[in-house]
Amino acid sequence: MGRPKLQITRDRQFNVGLTAAEFAELQRAARLAGMRPVDYGRAKLLSKPGRIARTAYDVRQLDPLLLVQLSRIGNNLNQIARGLNALSLPAPEDLAPLLADLRSIMRVMQGP
Repeated sequence: MGRPKLQITRDRQFNVGLTAAEFAELQRAARLAGMRPVDYGRAKLLSKPGRIARTAYDVRQLDPLLLVQLSRIGNNLNQIARGLNALSLPAPEDLAPLLADLRSIMRVMQGP
């Protein structure tokens, strides 16, 4: 099932020319805010100064191979959870230590 359609119809465009450095800064700021560049730009343009909320952590530059592996682990865990929920089964006992390890890795990656 796909994502439900938004009730907002955006039928107007506002194009802004940026230098390579400005565009890189926009991407960096959006990444730190946990947003897509287009959403960050819209929020920045339409909000009062200082109103853009940051996420609880800064997104760090990570090794792309690490991100691929973490994505695979997440997909596997999601499939396990769906299967257990579909069968109304409790989580296996050996899943708890794995989840604890993943949580500690995520805390280290997120930083202070």
